[in-house]
Amino acid sequence: MDVSQTGTKLKVPRLQSSLWGSAEMETTDGTLRGTALEPVLVSASGTAGARWLARLAALIPPVTRRAFFHSRLLVLVSGAAAVLLLGVSSSAVSVFDPAHISVNFGAVGNLFAAPAIRWDSIWYLRIAGHGYSVAQDAGFSPLLPILIRGVSWATGSLVLAGVVISMVACLAGLEIVRRLTELELGPTAANRTVLLLAFGPMSVFLSAVYTDGLFLALSAGTIYAARRGRWRQAALLGCLGAIARPAGLLLAVPVVLLFFYGPREDAKPREVDSWWQPRYGFAPVIGWSAAIPLMAAAFSAYLAVRGFGVTGNAEAQLSDMHHSVTMPWVGAWRGLLAGGHELWLVVRGQHTASDTSEALLQAIGLLIVIPAIVGTFRRLPAIYGIYVSLAVAVHLCTPTAGDPLKGFDRYASLRFPLFMWAATWAGERNISNTVLIASAIALALFTSQFATWHVVGSLTL
Repeated sequence: MDVSQTGTKLKVPRLQSSLWGSAEMETTDGTLRGTALEPVLVSASGTAGARWLARLAALIPPVTRRAFFHSRLLVLVSGAAAVLLLGVSSSAVSVFDPAHISVNFGAVGNLFAAPAIRWDSIWYLRIAGHGYSVAQDAGFSPLLPILIRGVSWATGSLVLAGVVISMVACLAGLEIVRRLTELELGPTAANRTVLLLAFGPMSVFLSAVYTDGLFLALSAGTIYAARRGRWRQAALLGCLGAIARPAGLLLAVPVVLLFFYGPREDAKPREVDSWWQPRYGFAPVIGWSAAIPLMAAAFSAYLAVRGFGVTGNAEAQLSDMHHSVTMPWVGAWRGLLAGGHELWLVVRGQHTASDTSEALLQAIGLLIVIPAIVGTFRRLPAIYGIYVSLAVAVHLCTPTAGDPLKGFDRYASLRFPLFMWAATWAGERNISNTVLIASAIALALFTSQFATWHVVGSLTL
């Protein structure tokens, strides 16, 4: 759910109780306590924290560490420079961040926070502090707020907790994708993939206080665990994915397909006469995959208990975010028409600075993704293409009023099999460096938009 796509204003009610018990992190003026970074940074820099980070780094190979560090440095520098040069919109802050969560760290702290705390970040932090209190909250999945609330007990700050979670999840997601790619395509393609993913045009969202980095780690982890035949682990990660994003429900599909059709490492396939016949027999352990939709159902039941209805999440998406439901080819056609219309306005010089439409970029993204899906089917096991196709189809089935493909480009970072294919495609044509440089330039531009409260992907800055 992306409030930056619809201009939904953020309401900050004062609550005496919440999902988490008492609203003890709320001050009398409705802001969130514990957002000052300075004392937390001091305490986090102790020897215990250093030893923990050293052990974590030992699990990550140098190629992933370098990709993560250099890409996040680019995000930080681009965002801070944009704020210094262009400033931020005070009107946007007053509308979308009335509690001033994103500008509460002092002159220097605000620069560091700019590439991490914008738009939907405010909603997740508010839910972490107050629980699900209004109908609009139901459009946001619960895992990230739960983790933020839990980690904040150690950091003393909801904001710092959110940043730490997103950074760790981003690093973990990159490494899991690298391992998965190495399993399927070899080490060279794996190294290229982690670079392309880390410097992806929309990868600013992987380390922002959004669900993107968390979902990347969980979705890639689910498929990697299933690919290795670790079915209980795959079910657990899939369950967490189901409450990290609504699309996490789809993770049950690749788990089941890998179990019956492979490839998998825990059993040998049997000979079959037709492609549609399962290559592996039934075993009770596959029953664990049922926990994935059950976890999504549990969240729906919670929303019903809170008074938002069993379909509260879907209703928030459809009403507050102005989505509709249609067939995927209809959504794709509407998106292409909207993109063509915006291109026509640009050519005729009628595009204005107040136009925040992302339609042109989304249409270009769709035209790139379609052949990329075909390439994914050709170069990777079928489950990767099926998983990506389902994710894209769901997005196309729920177009946004006025800008049908809203967020399509952003979610590309979550469709990691496309990067696995792209790395192979670029490597075969000796254009990996060219693609990487172009992607990094786009990342710097989109980070600048994000940090200055512009709609990412629009033709404004």
